[in-house]
Amino acid sequence: KQWYQRRVAITAGITNNLRKNMASLSIDAANKLAAGEAEAAKRSKDKAELQAMPTRTYLDQTVVPILLQGLGVLAKERPPNPIEYLAAFLLKNKHLYED
Repeated sequence: KQWYQRRVAITAGITNNLRKNMASLSIDAANKLAAGEAEAAKRSKDKAELQAMPTRTYLDQTVVPILLQGLGVLAKERPPNPIEYLAAFLLKNKHLYED
């Protein structure tokens, strides 16, 4: 009988721990979901703003700065494969120009 009571107590403790962990996971999941929804709303707003811009303004604000930098390096280095070189430069350095 004593081993049975100990087993019941252990099982109850495990069950309580699982409930606490599940509640914690539920809160974390809800927070992540809310953050994801906020980010999606921001991206949607940003996209709408970008769509509303005149073409020249859009390019000047998003592509021209990194493209000019890449073309400057390309002109200086003059690699045999300029398109691949420029593509690699843009991919390598895009984080410097992203918001």
